[in-house]
Amino acid sequence: MRTRAKKFRTLPSKSLPSTSPVELFLLAGLPHPQHSRAEKSLKRIAGPYAKVVAVPSISWDGNGRLFPPKTIDALLRGAVEFATRRLKNRSDDQVSQPKHIVLFYVPADDDQQLLAAFDFFVFPVPLRELAYFDETGQQRRHKPTACDSGIETAFGVCSRDLFGIVKRRIDSRRSSEPLLLPPVNFHLPLARLQQTFFELTRGARAWEHPLPEIAAQTFDRKTLPNFLGHQERQVIYRDARNVVFPCARPRELHGRLPDVESAATVPEMQDLLRSAYRFGAPLPEGFHHDAQLEDGRKFHQMEFNCSRKGSILINATHASIYPNDYVRVGA
Repeated sequence: MRTRAKKFRTLPSKSLPSTSPVELFLLAGLPHPQHSRAEKSLKRIAGPYAKVVAVPSISWDGNGRLFPPKTIDALLRGAVEFATRRLKNRSDDQVSQPKHIVLFYVPADDDQQLLAAFDFFVFPVPLRELAYFDETGQQRRHKPTACDSGIETAFGVCSRDLFGIVKRRIDSRRSSEPLLLPPVNFHLPLARLQQTFFELTRGARAWEHPLPEIAAQTFDRKTLPNFLGHQERQVIYRDARNVVFPCARPRELHGRLPDVESAATVPEMQDLLRSAYRFGAPLPEGFHHDAQLEDGRKFHQMEFNCSRKGSILINATHASIYPNDYVRVGA
């Protein structure tokens, strides 16, 4: 008598509880049907607790442009809506959900528009080998085996750089960590820190040594009386305007993430994720820097750039600067 094979059922991904630590992977630049194949390949490599948002690009390789506004908007909205639901449904004792946000993309002539849309709240990984042309004059992004190989290579880069380097640096919450600094309001001698972050996400700088041109300095109670206690010393970054940027202590985190409705605009949702993530790694709610001057001096008409209010002049002892460059004026 023939025995009927036992059938095993797996739960669909949507049945996972909303608070489980799901990794969010974004996939851009692949044509039909390879984007679906690459999505499955990435899920297989990343494991069961992974969400992949994949938006296909055009099949034609002729003009070197893969990311028109509608493609970027579709990918961005899919990513932000998923992440927003996770952030809103988390419990108070949880760090931001998803656990990480990673963008895999095929390099193209217009990929700067794609990277600009995702700013510094994702960890970008280029699928470089899929942009190469083969002997038939077709990009390798059309080849199934090349896509599988490209995804494996990119995931290895992600594991090495994000999980092995960047996450550890972001998790430190130290005032001596330049990757945590606000990109617009921290001034370098000839540019804003934003330019350095651009170079990092475009592969022009190494994650191990992101800001070798300036060094953090040691401060004590005498030089920073409004922040440090007696006999306390901290290594902190100071910018070209002599503004000191210590990280707020864990007990001093204030300012909840903004409420974002389902009908929110993409810029509003982008602003939310700039507050919650830096280079794909999560930040605690309320994380910020308490920007101030040495010796307890007050700001006098000091200009800062607030992400919501634009340029503002501050007369106060300090200003709370959030990861999205939102500025909250102190006393």
